[in-house]
Amino acid sequence: MTVHIAFQGGTHGHFLRYMLDRYSGLTPIITKKPFTSVGTSHNLEEEDYSNFFKITHPHLWGWEDSSQPHIIITINKEDVLQLQRIVYIRPGDEEHDLSGDVIKIGKKFNDTKNIEKLYGIKINKEIPRFILRDFCKLGFSDIKKHGFMVTNEEFLKQKFDNVHYFPVNAFWNQELFFEECKIINEKFKLDLSLGEDAVKIHQEFIELHEQLKTRYRANDIITAIEENKNVTIQGLDLIEEAYIYSWIETTNKNILAPFTNKFFTSTKEIIDYINWYPHFYHGMNPTLPK
Repeated sequence: MTVHIAFQGGTHGHFLRYMLDRYSGLTPIITKKPFTSVGTSHNLEEEDYSNFFKITHPHLWGWEDSSQPHIIITINKEDVLQLQRIVYIRPGDEEHDLSGDVIKIGKKFNDTKNIEKLYGIKINKEIPRFILRDFCKLGFSDIKKHGFMVTNEEFLKQKFDNVHYFPVNAFWNQELFFEECKIINEKFKLDLSLGEDAVKIHQEFIELHEQLKTRYRANDIITAIEENKNVTIQGLDLIEEAYIYSWIETTNKNILAPFTNKFFTSTKEIIDYINWYPHFYHGMNPTLPK
């Protein structure tokens, strides 16, 4: 028997394989830790693992035998903000700085061609902040068409004889993570021993994900706006700014967010921007879903 772990890049399939392979009584002992310097779980080589658990990106490589056990990591629309932050800040085990007015683009950045085509520009190793923010905003504004969600729908259409759907947000909560592992253990009879050592490894996984510390920051800012409270805005990354821009435009369909590098410094500035937006500029936003 082989247990296949199907997942999209950035949804922690490597970490799940590590935890199952290390703590299953059916596989050889693993003593190395999986973490790279940027917190991804890609530090081990294939020979460090058994063949009992295999990872796959079925949207890229095709599906494995449907009669074999499958664990499929799934996504909800509420997860997309966090996942977008992860894949943009840590693409291909590289750490990207999204704080400047000019964003450097590495070879492992996957959206270059899409941005060049959409905006009619040529990117040479860097891109203005306002362009990349606007591009990310579009993905949030029609969440059903976001790449993560489209692929997730394809995952859910597949038929399997023996499958467990593992929600990606369970990785970000220790109690939920081990509850899911318990279900997997019982379903696939993996003989898992998830004691104190496993808890420490998962805690290290959490601590290495800096974005988890600010997981709700953007939504907290939106809540403050809805409640007409003035809150200072500071420290947001580009993806969080794009998410808030998307909220501005989808909540106020005749208003376009500013197309500048500078972002709002307080929720009062956003409230005033919405309230005082000139009526003669009002027009249906062509980027929103019809």
